[in-house]
Amino acid sequence: MRGLRISLQFAAFITMFLFMACASTSTKFSTIWKDETYRVQPEKILVISTFQNPATRWTFEDELVRALKNRRIDAVMSYTVMPDMSAPVLVDKDAIAAKAKEVGADMVLINEPLGRTADVISGFDGTVYKGMYINTLTEVFDMKSNRLIMRVSAETWVRSGIPYTILVQSYVKDLVNKLSQLGLF
Repeated sequence: MRGLRISLQFAAFITMFLFMACASTSTKFSTIWKDETYRVQPEKILVISTFQNPATRWTFEDELVRALKNRRIDAVMSYTVMPDMSAPVLVDKDAIAAKAKEVGADMVLINEPLGRTADVISGFDGTVYKGMYINTLTEVFDMKSNRLIMRVSAETWVRSGIPYTILVQSYVKDLVNKLSQLGLF
């Protein structure tokens, strides 16, 4: 009986490990630039995602704000104060600065998708997609000094069959961990 219980516990552990391994994204941070003179910790961050699909934007901003608040950093989703994120709003730095001031944010984090690439292998029966990669650029601005303080580009492997929200949660976790390692939080 004891052997059966240990076997079931071991099987549950292996299943959980495999699920976590399959559910996680594989994010590689390629280009990292940080203003080494910047030493201020943010009090409140305005999080902006520029994904064109509103559901994708909302999911990303929700997850990022949740991750920041778990680290005791106040943050606000841009879709609550900037519902129309058309291209003119994104290039209008004054409009973004005004919204940041309106919500009391001393920092703005903008995450922008740069495109997708596919890892393709050729099989005997035709082309096979090994995986899809989403490329993003995250820029962080200090609103008090009105300057860019950090730029991070990432390539994230998106595995098929994994629910979208789990992929976003995993990517956000990777991003927040990287920004923390770089001393932003």
